[in-house]
Amino acid sequence: MVSRALRPIALMVIAAAITVGMSAPLTANNSADASGDGFDVGNWSDPDDKDHRIRWNPCQPAVTFAVNAKLAGGTASARDAAVADTRAAFKRVSNRTGIPFSFAGRTAEIPTNGKDQSWSDRQKSAEIVVAWVNQSRAKFRTNLMSDGDGGYPSGVGGWMMRAWTNSDGNWQAAIGRGFVVLNAAHNSTYKAGFGSGVTRGALLLHEIGHVVGLGHVGSTAEIMYPTMLDRQYSRYKTGDRAGLSRVGKSLGCISGASDAWPQI
Repeated sequence: MVSRALRPIALMVIAAAITVGMSAPLTANNSADASGDGFDVGNWSDPDDKDHRIRWNPCQPAVTFAVNAKLAGGTASARDAAVADTRAAFKRVSNRTGIPFSFAGRTAEIPTNGKDQSWSDRQKSAEIVVAWVNQSRAKFRTNLMSDGDGGYPSGVGGWMMRAWTNSDGNWQAAIGRGFVVLNAAHNSTYKAGFGSGVTRGALLLHEIGHVVGLGHVGSTAEIMYPTMLDRQYSRYKTGDRAGLSRVGKSLGCISGASDAWPQI
C-alpha cells in the first residue's frame, strides 16, 4: 500500500575521512556510542517520540551502486583496480550487515547539490554513487566536500533518509540514497587493495560505513576512526562489526520503504 504521508526528513549526514597525519576531534554529532567508543549508530525520533534506527531497508532486492573511476588512476588498469576495490568493499559491508548490494556499472555522475535539487534527488545511475573528484577542476568537483583548515579531506560519505506514515498512522523511516566522493589529489597516499599500510580499501570501508549509518568513533583500532592510519590489515574491527550488525538485516524489514524510495 502506498504510504499516506511522504516527506523528506531534514536529516542528512556527510562525514569526512581525514588523510593520515592529521587529527579530527569528535564532535557532538559524531560522538561514540554510550556503550563504548568502538561504534556509533544513530536514531531518528519521529513526531510521536518513537525512535527509529537510521538504516537502509535490508529487504529490498538490492541496493544498487555505481562507480565513477575516471580520476581514480592514470591508466585503465589502475581505474579497473579502483572499481574492483569498491566492489570488494561493498561485498564486505554486505557480509556484515546482510544488506544486498548490486553493482550497476560505471557512471560519469559526480554527487553534488544543484541549485534547486539536493544530490539525493539528482542521483540517477544508482542508489549509491562512488566517485573520485578533483576540487581544483570545475568539471570534476563537488560541493559535498568542504575545504577545512587542513585542506580537502580524503573522502566524504553520506546518506539521505525519508520518513512516512503507513495506513495506520505509524511512522517509518529509511535511508534510500547514499554517496561517496574520494579526493583524487590524495590517490598517491593510498595503496590499492586491503593489505597493510594506508590503503584505498580502508578508505572505502570507512566511507561506505557512513553510507550505511555508522558515525565516527574515538578508538584508533576501528576503521571508523576519523583519521586514516597505517594499519597491518585493512578490515573492519570488533567495534566496526558491532556497529554494522546494528544497522543491518537483524533489525528486520522496513515496510513501505520501496514506496518512499523508488529504486534505481
